Amino acid sequence: MVGDYPTSDRDGLDQVLLRFIEARREELVRFASELIATPSITPPGDERAVVALLLSRLPELGLVGAEVVGPTAERPSLLYRLRGRSGKPTLLYNGHVDTKPVGKEAASEWRTDPLRPTIREGRLFGLGSADMKGAVAAMVYATAALKAIVPEREGDLLLALTADEEGGGENGAGFLCRQGHIKADFGLIGEPSGVRREWEYLHLISRGMCFFRIKVRGTQMHSSISNILPCVNASVKMAQVLTRLSRDLKLTYEPHPLCPFGVTVNPGVMVKGGVFYGVNPGYAEFASDIRVIPGMTLEGVKQDLERFLDVLRAEDPQLDAELEFESVQPWIPPTEIAADHPLVRALADSSRVVLGQAPPLSAYPATTDSPKFELIAGIPVVPSFGPGIITLAHGPNEWVGVESIIQAAKIYALAAWRLLA
Repeated sequence: MVGDYPTSDRDGLDQVLLRFIEARREELVRFASELIATPSITPPGDERAVVALLLSRLPELGLVGAEVVGPTAERPSLLYRLRGRSGKPTLLYNGHVDTKPVGKEAASEWRTDPLRPTIREGRLFGLGSADMKGAVAAMVYATAALKAIVPEREGDLLLALTADEEGGGENGAGFLCRQGHIKADFGLIGEPSGVRREWEYLHLISRGMCFFRIKVRGTQMHSSISNILPCVNASVKMAQVLTRLSRDLKLTYEPHPLCPFGVTVNPGVMVKGGVFYGVNPGYAEFASDIRVIPGMTLEGVKQDLERFLDVLRAEDPQLDAELEFESVQPWIPPTEIAADHPLVRALADSSRVVLGQAPPLSAYPATTDSPKFELIAGIPVVPSFGPGIITLAHGPNEWVGVESIIQAAKIYALAAWRLLA
């Protein structure tokens, strides 16, 4: 028995869980709005206010005993474990509570105050609404629904609301995993899973990233004689390399059926060089990033880049170019969870109940905290399944559908019930 329902009566219990959330839809949206109105911007990085808000709201939903953990007082993450009889299995629900900055140039493009949540035509506008405070609110209410409606659970639900994802995650998920605070059998990250529309995909892959610079050296000298004496303008040479990189770089990889868009190369995400007027530039460099797919390795990308530079050096003996990978974090590995994993099946099944269909499987175009959970803590995760559209994140007029927040809470509650009870 689960409450008033025999364990076999899944449909009956589904409806009770759905009604629990439906009855609280207004307070759930208000909670999401409160999260949006509480600044937690990275950089500089300070999640204390938003974690304090979570700590004050969880007990009101019957979720008592949350723990705050972080490397410093300014970078707290919140952990709450809803315990079952045996704790087996343990399901991890993860959302990050920090946001990107508004940005000086983009601030004037907002049609609403980014820190004053506004609902228009069924959309909740505000900084971090899609990425991903709407999902955080939904996960909290899904946990409350499970606790209230399914008192006899076998497994645990671990709610991890983490800091610093927008800064790379080392002060959030990375810290928690390395210090042994995150222990689970499988998990879900509620990143927005739409690219063009909400609930567009169920993402099984998180693409990885590679970070590198190409440094070009020339002749630093008085610019008044640059057309009289032999010299090399490092900025011009760099521009030529950058142009060729955008056009001619060939990367070696096996196509993946869930990644029809393949690999994304972003040349020249940062560029610098030269000294000042009157000086022929003797040095210039540009940085680039590559979004990689499962099967690719740092060594393989390095070989492809060196092969590309060798071709350019052979064509131009004056080219002095050097490849350098970022020293702190040159590579974020891609991750993938199997399509037949029980968590994937539970999310698909719950989506059919709530959305009327299961979204098609795909690869998340961005990078998430999934490498921390998978490669450090050994937890297979669905890297993105949540309300919102990733295309709207990190830009002006970010929004999440009000109904999508409610749907997310329902899907998360049903999936947890299927896996833990």
